[in-house]
Amino acid sequence: MYQINPQILMFGWELPPHNSGGLGVACYGLAKGLSAKGVKIAFALPRKLGVDSPFMKILDHNLHGVEVTAINSLLTAYMDRGRYTEYLSAERVEQMRLYGGSIYDEAMRFGEMAAAWSKSQPHDVIHSHDWMTYPAGVKARYVSGKPLVAHIHATEFDRTGGNVNSQIAEIEYQGLNAADRVIAVSNYTKGIVHRHYGVDNEKIEVVHNGVDMSDFDPMDIRRLFPNDKIVLFVGRLTFQKGLEYLLQAAGKVLTYEPNTIFLVVGNGDMYERLVMEAAGRGVGHRVVFAGYQSGERLRACYQMADVFVMPSISEPYGIVALEALAAGTPAVISKQSGVSETLNHVYKVDFWDTDKMAEKIVMLLQYPAMADEMVRQARREAAEMTWERAAGKTLAVYQSLM
Repeated sequence: MYQINPQILMFGWELPPHNSGGLGVACYGLAKGLSAKGVKIAFALPRKLGVDSPFMKILDHNLHGVEVTAINSLLTAYMDRGRYTEYLSAERVEQMRLYGGSIYDEAMRFGEMAAAWSKSQPHDVIHSHDWMTYPAGVKARYVSGKPLVAHIHATEFDRTGGNVNSQIAEIEYQGLNAADRVIAVSNYTKGIVHRHYGVDNEKIEVVHNGVDMSDFDPMDIRRLFPNDKIVLFVGRLTFQKGLEYLLQAAGKVLTYEPNTIFLVVGNGDMYERLVMEAAGRGVGHRVVFAGYQSGERLRACYQMADVFVMPSISEPYGIVALEALAAGTPAVISKQSGVSETLNHVYKVDFWDTDKMAEKIVMLLQYPAMADEMVRQARREAAEMTWERAAGKTLAVYQSLM
């Protein structure tokens, strides 16, 4: 007999409002959807705490039925070895002793603390999101004997374009293979997990991400660029997201639509390089780097745009495409993305085909009636991709393990 209201122990990198990317959005949406179905969640995430909170701290949050705990750690979302070393070096000597000597040591230390915390949390299933928290899930599973769900939002092969860090890949391999069930955000990601990590296809459940359509109400904000068409990119400024291909396409677009602004929303380690790329291609005067935006500011960016472009080289899902459609913005998306599996009324191009990318952008800019009809149909598709639907499929995974 299945338990109606299971209790879940969940580990993630980030959770809004303390987030810098799509993983936090996905964790929030899924937790919100699960709690609406009566699922109780104890959610733990790494976060640097003050000396008065050497171990953990309960965080205030507006998610009903979800208790969020920060466990003291230097780990942050999308962190790499170099940034971890910088964070550690900035600590006082006595504080440095608290943390691992490398990002891998710190992931293991966080796992040990998380396992200790898990002893005080009643739970039926353990759910870990991505590699940094897989050690925590595996150790908690060892402590409680409860089944483990490993949720994979992006693999090391996605993030690096094949320039794989062997230690991170090993953590992913161990976590995915130790799990009782794996949740992948797309069939695209499922294929990578099966090919590169040898996980049996029958063990992997695909649960597509969702969007909350109510978050995107129309707003009159076109006054920011009253005489220009706006092409929007939202994402981290990393190799994986393919912004350099959009910059290549930008020059071709400007040939036909010279009064076009390319609005780039996001931060990342390639910022300086991409600014120079825009300048070197002679489009720098038409590219606005707006930095990281969230909440109302991000919604304003979606709503002011005439076209949204997601040129990702390897995108396990692509929540930003759903967010753009929810805001009423037509989209051009990479075929190398999970979200392309779920949408039909968008233009899909290979990330490297900048001629085709430019052609589709220009068509949407020059034929607004066609663009409006496309986005109307696409919004109907996106409206079905709810977090409640994702939560229902995730709950079914939990119940199958209980």
